Amino acid sequence: MKVVFSFSILFLTALSLLSSCKSDPSKSETNNIDYLYTDFKPDELYPAGQVELQIKSSGSTMYGFAYTANGEGPHPTIVLLHGLPGNERSLDIAQNMRRAGFNVVYFNYRGTWGSKGVFKFQNAIEDAGAVVDYLTDSLNRETLKVDTGKIIYVGHSMGAGLALIAGLTDPRIKGVFAVSVFNPFTLLKGENAEGNLIGLKEYLLTLGMHNCDPNQFLNDILIDIDQYNIEKIIANSKKPVMVVDEHMNNSSFTNYNKSKTFEYKIWNTDHAFSNRRIALTKEIINWVNKNIVQKTPARKN
Repeated sequence: MKVVFSFSILFLTALSLLSSCKSDPSKSETNNIDYLYTDFKPDELYPAGQVELQIKSSGSTMYGFAYTANGEGPHPTIVLLHGLPGNERSLDIAQNMRRAGFNVVYFNYRGTWGSKGVFKFQNAIEDAGAVVDYLTDSLNRETLKVDTGKIIYVGHSMGAGLALIAGLTDPRIKGVFAVSVFNPFTLLKGENAEGNLIGLKEYLLTLGMHNCDPNQFLNDILIDIDQYNIEKIIANSKKPVMVVDEHMNNSSFTNYNKSKTFEYKIWNTDHAFSNRRIALTKEIINWVNKNIVQKTPARKN
């Protein structure tokens, strides 16, 4: 009986360790892709879930939600920054991230998709910071099981530009993964600026952004255009950064590929990465695990 009892204890302990490894991406091999096709058993005490969020930014309420990871945590937390207007929300990738052990937060900037306030480029930058304020609040970080030492921005299109501008200057953000970067400095100050301004204005007129005047939106960007020089921001940062584009607008980023903390790739796909969703998911999760999760000790909040 003692032998059977001892074996049972060892077996249960092993199962416990395996379970904890599956809920912690820092203990997962980067080539483990079970999260793409395998559901998980809910933790009895700390099951995964979805939490609706109302986040204040300069007095206005932004709406969003969190996919909370399975297990006690705290968990590395990814903040998604969507594009203009945000038709591609990357929630397919978000669910895979959650199965891989990450919390994922999605939100809508002020003036977009029901969020209150005015939609402006600078406002959206501030909104990204307001989400981090929310996540690092003592009550919210406990409720959402956030590892405040492992918060990462993942942005697409305009959201990728916002992620780089806001994330590389915010010490609370440990890394940025940017997809199809909208770089206002290059697009609106370069040799094709006039045509790009006209095209962007026409596009803004088709969108339902709250209290957003296209002329004012673009003028606000142009006034502060030098602050939005993403290439310069990257050059001055030592944080881990990964950029995956499907266009050549940021080809000068290749100048920084020699940096140990910066990677740049161009994929043959469309703006939404429609035929590369699985590849993009794996790229993001592997990169975040390698460059942030595995290099930073878990923080007990």
